[in-house]
Amino acid sequence: MTPARPMPTSPPTPAPVGVPPPARPGLGARLWRWTKRLLVLGAVGLVLALLTAVGTYLYFSRDLPSVEALRTYQLPQVTKVTCGDGTVCAEYAVERRTIVRIEDMPPHVRYAFLAAEDADFYKHEGLDFFGIARAAVKNLIPGSRKSGASTITQQVVKNMLLTPERRLSRKVREWILTPRVEEALTKDQILNLYVNQAYFGQRRYGIEEAALFYFGKHTQDLTVGEAAVLGGTVQLPHRINPVTNMTRATSRQHYVLEQMAQHGFVPRAITEAEKARPIVLAPRKETTGGEYYAEEIRRALIERYGEKAVMEGGLRVDIAMLPKLQNTAEQSVRAGLEALDRRQGYRGALGRMETARFERLRGLIAQRIDEAGRRQKDQGYVADLAPLAADAATAPKDASGTKGARASDVEDEGSEEQRPELTPEEEEAQSPERELVGRVGLKPVEEGLRLTGYVTEVDAKRNVARVDLVGRTAEVAFSTATWAKQKGKPAPKDITDVFAPGEFVFVRVLKAAPAPAFVEAALDQIPVAQGGLVVINPVNRNVVALVGGYDARRSAFNRATQARRQPGSSFKPFIYAAAMGSGRYTPLSKVNDAPETIRDPYTGKTWKPQNYDRQFEGPMTLRTALSKSKNSVSVRLIEAITPATAIDFARRAGIHSPMPENLTLALGTGEVTMLEAANAYATLQANGRYAEPLMLLRVRDARGTVVEEHQPAFEETLPPAVAYLTTSLMRSVVEEGSARAVRELNRPAAGKTGTTNDAKDTWFSGYTTDWVASAWVGFDDNTPLGSTETGGRAALPIWLSFMRVAHEGLPVHDFEVPPGITQVRVDPATGLLAGTSVPGRLEPFLEGTQPTAEAPPPGQVTPDNFFMEDGEKKGL
Repeated sequence: MTPARPMPTSPPTPAPVGVPPPARPGLGARLWRWTKRLLVLGAVGLVLALLTAVGTYLYFSRDLPSVEALRTYQLPQVTKVTCGDGTVCAEYAVERRTIVRIEDMPPHVRYAFLAAEDADFYKHEGLDFFGIARAAVKNLIPGSRKSGASTITQQVVKNMLLTPERRLSRKVREWILTPRVEEALTKDQILNLYVNQAYFGQRRYGIEEAALFYFGKHTQDLTVGEAAVLGGTVQLPHRINPVTNMTRATSRQHYVLEQMAQHGFVPRAITEAEKARPIVLAPRKETTGGEYYAEEIRRALIERYGEKAVMEGGLRVDIAMLPKLQNTAEQSVRAGLEALDRRQGYRGALGRMETARFERLRGLIAQRIDEAGRRQKDQGYVADLAPLAADAATAPKDASGTKGARASDVEDEGSEEQRPELTPEEEEAQSPERELVGRVGLKPVEEGLRLTGYVTEVDAKRNVARVDLVGRTAEVAFSTATWAKQKGKPAPKDITDVFAPGEFVFVRVLKAAPAPAFVEAALDQIPVAQGGLVVINPVNRNVVALVGGYDARRSAFNRATQARRQPGSSFKPFIYAAAMGSGRYTPLSKVNDAPETIRDPYTGKTWKPQNYDRQFEGPMTLRTALSKSKNSVSVRLIEAITPATAIDFARRAGIHSPMPENLTLALGTGEVTMLEAANAYATLQANGRYAEPLMLLRVRDARGTVVEEHQPAFEETLPPAVAYLTTSLMRSVVEEGSARAVRELNRPAAGKTGTTNDAKDTWFSGYTTDWVASAWVGFDDNTPLGSTETGGRAALPIWLSFMRVAHEGLPVHDFEVPPGITQVRVDPATGLLAGTSVPGRLEPFLEGTQPTAEAPPPGQVTPDNFFMEDGEKKGL
């Protein structure tokens, strides 16, 4: 094949002879050309930037919250509950905050926040562009500490209109909203929102609550140095607050004081003087107690106003509780239940653990104690080993029958390849033992502290056991554990019958001697039985104390108001009162205490009432029958007056719970609450004047407007003379019957014990001229307390323990005798008028029911029956 020939090319045109080549553009022209290009590019870029900015503004302006809402924004506030003595005894809050107006704050308080956060706050328009640029440059420097340039207005926008997330989109929205806020609100309004919204650590929000918590002062009373502490805290409230870290708080305070001086907010002489003063925190207030009472109030408020109003609305609530009496009531209930618990014996160790495993765990706990001691500069911490005891008690048993390792502690054969490799530190952090140790509570060792420890040694020669509390070692003497008889075992004879090495036991610190001496402790136990006490001031029906159980932190169920229990014989006074109110019986009317088989016409069942002591004593007066709590007499009385009559009387006294309309009501088979029982007895104490018991006295909203207010609305629902006669009969219970222990009060008192079948419920309700109280003890699941427990043994000591303290310093008064009562001197043997030859005693009667015949001289035949006519017809 012939190869293709190349195409011919034209020769280059030669340059004309004598014509010079074209000149290249000069430097100026080239610069101008590039300048035009740059100007065009710049214009295009500017247009694009403006379009981008506008687009960004429009994009991020979508769905932005309205700043107008800030004008009426209601910050969540704490609802404060004030007790009868004027102290704040409870608070309900999502965020614990109390609003204080900016105009009520001293200037130096405002200046402290400006110096700490935004010194030019009153000069800029919301965005500090110079500060933003400075922060941007600083943040670009490698190794520099990152910082922001948020003004106070920006922080208000972030905290109240946006979210605290660290994203550019959030920052852009913040920049958009900030000028809007500056237009909508004044500077003072913005600063007011800021200082009231800010978090100050320790669960305190807003300047007022922070001032009260840290310094025990209102905002208006803060010194310059204290204001500087709080102004500096908001930067990092979890780390800088003076409770968590005093060193950091002091350093930050000095910085704020220096800024205050530099910006001319406060004279330097003052700030230097404040730097020289230490930060002095207010002493931590002891807990008021009254958790059951406070929770009852909270429930009532939520029912009325809703949860949001109560938890965020800043209500001001006044209640009837008196903290001193409330604390006394709680101590009385605890002591009574602990005494009962010891009578019922020792339930044994809380768990067992092998020494090797305990030593491993102990080492980890010791590290925590050491760290806590260094952090708090306190070497007095001990560990509550309750989580270890619970873990040991629930761990599965191995083949030998002993408590073994949990499944999570055991290597799963063949699973090693499936698990990723971990560093030793990661394995330790993820180990079940580390998690278990993390649940162990650390507590300062002090007298009265109750906690779980581990028995390491039992010294039979010295008759003591040594209990490891990790931070310290406690010695428990046998003399503190002689009560520890276990079910099915004989009473302990020495320390080896109670303790064994390897056991977890619960102890109470008796004396916390300085290290390295042993801590003196006693064997202890948390009661299983429950109880409660309600105390009412009969003058105004204020419920001054209310205890709904042994410990509200362990059980929130309020047995004083939520549990309905059978009152037993403590209901009998209403039966006797109804009988005397019928006009057919007097305190000296005789009723036969004898066995009888009764067919209850209301239920159709046949039954044979028995007395508690299984003894029958024949005819006896109502006064004697009530003092001896004779069941047979009560049944005969309700049979005569009808259950409906008794129920009506009890209703008018204040018992609103359902009651059985049959003869068993005579034995107290209805169910009542402690609050009902106490108030019904208060009606008797007040000679028949009824009023609702008052716990909630006044509610005001956050502006101070009274929303509701309560005063006692007394109404005479029972005949005063009948109520007085009932009080007189119950005084015999105290003076001669099952409540003789009450005589130690050395003042007039009336009351009645109550014990139901198998001692499932035990009561004592009673009163003096000053206080009315009702105490109950029993198991929540209706388990019998035991054959030896009665109202007089289990409940009465609680009532009496309270009354001893409550009557300290009070003068002795007798019960008021109302109109309609005639008191005559009678012969106790016959019930007739005591003549000149018969020694007698003063006895009250309803007018017109007193005896008219005079008792014959001793030795003569005397009539034995002085029943009134209707009573005789009934054959009672």
